[in-house]
Amino acid sequence: MVMRKSVLVLVLSSALSAPCAALAADNAESRGLANVKQFTLDHNRRLVAQAELLDAALADYAGVIAGHSDDYAAAWAAEGARLAKQVAAIRTLWLEASNQYETVEGIVAGIPSTAKYDLILDAGNPGSEAEDVAEYDLKLPDGTVLQRPGNLFHGITEPLFWGMNEADIKLPADLDGDGKITRGEMLFDANLGQGAGQALVHWAKALETDMAAWTPNREDAFTSVVVMTPTVGDYFGEWKESQFITGEIGAFVAQSRLTDVQGIMNGCRKMYSEAISPVVAAGDGDLDARIKAGFEELLTLVDDTHAREASGTKFGVEEADALGNEAQDIADRIVAMILQAAAKSGVNING
Repeated sequence: MVMRKSVLVLVLSSALSAPCAALAADNAESRGLANVKQFTLDHNRRLVAQAELLDAALADYAGVIAGHSDDYAAAWAAEGARLAKQVAAIRTLWLEASNQYETVEGIVAGIPSTAKYDLILDAGNPGSEAEDVAEYDLKLPDGTVLQRPGNLFHGITEPLFWGMNEADIKLPADLDGDGKITRGEMLFDANLGQGAGQALVHWAKALETDMAAWTPNREDAFTSVVVMTPTVGDYFGEWKESQFITGEIGAFVAQSRLTDVQGIMNGCRKMYSEAISPVVAAGDGDLDARIKAGFEELLTLVDDTHAREASGTKFGVEEADALGNEAQDIADRIVAMILQAAAKSGVNING
């Protein structure tokens, strides 16, 4: 009789605990999705604020140039010290705005309803390319309209502010006052800068509006991580080809591309740990643990490589390539496991 009571209690406990466990997982998932959305909105708002400061700084810079009838040489001769400080301030503000976006790019770029903003702000190609085109036109203060000019951060403003495009350099100038003019010391096209600054504000605010309207859901969460995690190899490839490895001036001169990799992959990990892990763990705790371990391995590799670079290590092309391959292998394993979890949970990957 005692044994039968024990068995009955055990059966009843099991029957009751299963719905409770499912409810707990659902609650954790809902909280996690809400946390991811709030995290993204917080950084988006900081992006808007930084973009507005950058826009104001660009307006001031353009004002000095306009005050000398758009004669850059005359402006430099009369107000060189002021212009040098303005260029330095613009670069600092650009870095702060760009890093705010990179912190959430791994989330924004993977969600189908917001992915277009990644192309416009950070990753899209100009209209001359066949795919991944940033679908917008850029209107400048003088009325010129640049059709499908490419993404705003790395396609337009970074090359402009650091003198990477000869066509946009208006005057070579000794910005640091050391008596020499080196690559990147110049006055840039104020008209293009002001138009791009205004566009950054516009599109950052548009992203905020659509992110605020986004209804977090399981399919978007899975899709985001599956889409963005495997891009790590491409970013390592861009790092390998940048001046930080080759020494040649090209794309990504403002800071190491590894800074961007950290932001993007941390965003992927956050989406997984906050919004997806509760779903996976409820059905397969071991699989969840292995996915989390994979993200830790990937971020450790990225963080350690970035720390070595920051401490003065000079990576060769072959070593950079090997690190990129290692990161890609880890990312591919993570995605394979997440796809397995999606299949178990009946989740459709969008896009």
